[in-house]
Amino acid sequence: MPSYGSQRAVREQEASKLTISGVDINGKPFQEESNTIDISEDGISFYLKTTVWMDAHFTIEIRSSNLLGPKSVLKAKVVRFGKEVDGRRFIGARFD
Repeated sequence: MPSYGSQRAVREQEASKLTISGVDINGKPFQEESNTIDISEDGISFYLKTTVWMDAHFTIEIRSSNLLGPKSVLKAKVVRFGKEVDGRRFIGARFD
């Protein structure tokens, strides 16, 4: 019997430039520049200054990625928060 969800996608350390667009916790649209921490075929992590809800949906433009190619625009959902560093919170997001 297959074991669904038991294996995580291999994440590659990468520092690609990102533009993240979405809605903050006050319902206001935002757009913010960031860099990837790591990326896989299933998801991405980065730091974000804007405060957002768990399960928030974003549009992420990745300007260049070794894994995804020269330019990608993807939809993603927040699935994990981490520590705050220099006023920016760690975000783990899964691609829709």
